[in-house]
Amino acid sequence: MDDVGTLAIKREIPVGDRDEELAFEARTDPAAFGLLYERHRLAVFRYLRTRSPSEDDAAELTAVAFERALAAMPRYRSTGGGILAWLLRIARNAAIDAGRRTSTVPLPDDEPDRRRAGEPDALVIERERRASLVAAINELPVIQREAIVLRYAARLTAREIGVVIDRSDQATQKLLSRALMTLRENQHVDD
Repeated sequence: MDDVGTLAIKREIPVGDRDEELAFEARTDPAAFGLLYERHRLAVFRYLRTRSPSEDDAAELTAVAFERALAAMPRYRSTGGGILAWLLRIARNAAIDAGRRTSTVPLPDDEPDRRRAGEPDALVIERERRASLVAAINELPVIQREAIVLRYAARLTAREIGVVIDRSDQATQKLLSRALMTLRENQHVDD
C-alpha cells in the first residue's frame, strides 16, 4: 500500500479539512481525486483488511473501491458524514460484492513487542489476549462487528459510521455501546 498510484501527482496534501472542497474539485480534476486517495487510502485499506483474508485481497478491494469512487465522483453529494464515510460505504459495498459477507478481524501482525523481547511468557499471554478479543469480535452480530471495525480500524466517528451503515447518529452510538458492552462482558468472563 506504499504506492500512491498514477492519479496522485506530486502535490502536498493540504492541511486542514478540505475534503469536501477536494471532492467537488475531483469531479473535473483527477489530481484532486489523487489527493483524496492519498489522504484516505490507508483508512480504506485498514477497513478492507478486516473484511479480507489477506493483505493482497484487501489491496485489490481498495483499488476496486477507489475505481468505483472515481467513477461516482460526479454524483457525490455531501451527506454530513464526509468523504471518508462515503469512500468506506463504497468499500463496504465492494467487499460485499466480492462475496466477503462473513468478515473476520485478523490478528495484528505477530511482530514481537520490543519492550518485552526478553519476556516470552508475556508475549504468549498478549497473543492469547488478542486472539480472545478477535474471537469475541467475530462472534458479534454482523452489524455490531461492522460498527466496531469502522470505529477502530478505520477510526470513524459515530456520525461517519452511521453514514456508512445507513443508521442515525443515535442508533449508531447505541450499536457501538452494545457491542463494546458485549465485548467487555465476554472478556471479563475469563478473569
